[in-house]
Amino acid sequence: MMKCCADSDVLRYRWLRMSCIRFMVIFPLVAVLYCFSLIGVGLVGAQEIAPADSGFLLFLPAILSAASHNDSGVENGWYVRKGKVVWGYGQHNGWWRVGQRANLTRNAPGQYGPNRTEILPELVENMIRWGYPGFEHNYGLWYDRRRDIHDWQCRDNPNVKSPFLEQPWARSGIGHACDGLSQYDLTKYNGWYFDRLQQFAELAEQNGVVFFNNFYMQHALLERTAHYVDFPWRPGNSIQLTGLPSNVPAANIFYDVGNKTRYGLHRDYIFHVLDVLGKYPEVVHLLSEEYTGPESFVDFWIDTIGEWESKTGKRVHIGLGATKDVLDAILADPLRSKVIDTIDLRYWWYDRSGRLYAPSGGSQVAGRFASGYDSAETTPEQLYRQVKHYRLLYPDKAIIDTIDASRAQTWAFLMAGGSMIIRRMEYPGGEDPKTYIAPADSAIIMPTYNFIRTYLATTLLKMKPKDLVMDHSECNWCLADGGKNYLVYALHGGTFRLDLESSSAQLHARWFNPAQGGIKDLGWVSGGQVQSFTAPTSQDWALLLTSS
Repeated sequence: MMKCCADSDVLRYRWLRMSCIRFMVIFPLVAVLYCFSLIGVGLVGAQEIAPADSGFLLFLPAILSAASHNDSGVENGWYVRKGKVVWGYGQHNGWWRVGQRANLTRNAPGQYGPNRTEILPELVENMIRWGYPGFEHNYGLWYDRRRDIHDWQCRDNPNVKSPFLEQPWARSGIGHACDGLSQYDLTKYNGWYFDRLQQFAELAEQNGVVFFNNFYMQHALLERTAHYVDFPWRPGNSIQLTGLPSNVPAANIFYDVGNKTRYGLHRDYIFHVLDVLGKYPEVVHLLSEEYTGPESFVDFWIDTIGEWESKTGKRVHIGLGATKDVLDAILADPLRSKVIDTIDLRYWWYDRSGRLYAPSGGSQVAGRFASGYDSAETTPEQLYRQVKHYRLLYPDKAIIDTIDASRAQTWAFLMAGGSMIIRRMEYPGGEDPKTYIAPADSAIIMPTYNFIRTYLATTLLKMKPKDLVMDHSECNWCLADGGKNYLVYALHGGTFRLDLESSSAQLHARWFNPAQGGIKDLGWVSGGQVQSFTAPTSQDWALLLTSS
């Protein structure tokens, strides 16, 4: 009982300390008195509870200094950079093939350009130009392209084939891993890999794009031996004894930090990622690509980030992505939920009939069967239902999803208050161009992307889903900001009534064509009453009403 109580006090202390840090970032002047009151009054005896954390007060100047530099982030659930909403698609990176999609840490010696060694400034410029101002990174499935044939035999020579997908951990120069090169040292890190992430984080901050960084990549731990055979933590591939099995499934053991060695390796790795990227407060930190693991490892990851924050006095942006049961449990946790900035809904969805598909965390279901590419089979109506529910519950957190979305699904996500869709942005025909060009699916998003940047860049950040459309509300959706501005999406066009009774303004009305772009001006309409609108055709249309 005494140990239980002590553990509870430690958790409470650490959470209060984390909340203090985050409070300082937002309200630095008021927070000084608040934090001193927590430590001096609310946590008398804290040194006896957690003596290793007693240096927290030393970091107050650093926290206050960092607070003055964070002018972007999440506002009203939207990603904001330099005072403007950033909305569009996010690129999900390539995993294993020579090309396919961009990967920040693909290393093609002597080859620079799309889907080789990316020219990072040109990649960022292309993202902004072609409607995908977000990028999601995870390390590759394997290093050596000889493994592209998906065999599982260990190599008898080191004649690796490029382009290489660099891993976060460094080689030891000792022994032989299954790919024929030396074993990894999991306590040392690949400088080239982390330099690339840091360069991209710097460019993202300068150019106002959203960088999502996954600490891990679960795909190697499940499904096929070919995926796992070269994984750095697999027995024989590192000089450390990780306790992992020789074959798949290996996910739950990888996530079990009850093992002292794995606990230390995970903790040190998390600290190293944050040491490199923690200076960029706009980086969205995600646990793992395809994460379907247990709640316990998510708790460990969040708490380790909190430990790093308290030691450094820096605040980072934490994204929560997990199966629905795990995600809901953490969002219901009165302590950990407060440090979550982004919610990732990709690991469950409603099918066309409205039936929930939601595998359980820790069941070692492969991520490809739980994440968003299959969820493209959902309908716009069901996607709207899913996203809006979380937007209303958590109005101040960003919401992302991974789905190869149609135009209608893209708009359903937007109208429900979704912050960014992650998707596979491949070049036309699956070919690797010589220079940076528009990905094939940019055609879906570009009219909407340009519309938002032109008309809603500063207005959207004040808007949220409102039930103001009085006809066919199952397919006509509204965003509004308290009587000043309204955006309505009519999935099937047609006529609908809009409740404008809360507005006292004269409103400028425009139809927008999401398929082709283009604006049709309707002139001015009066607020303070119900107004009726008829879309120009039976396709989907968006109606924008602005008070200025």
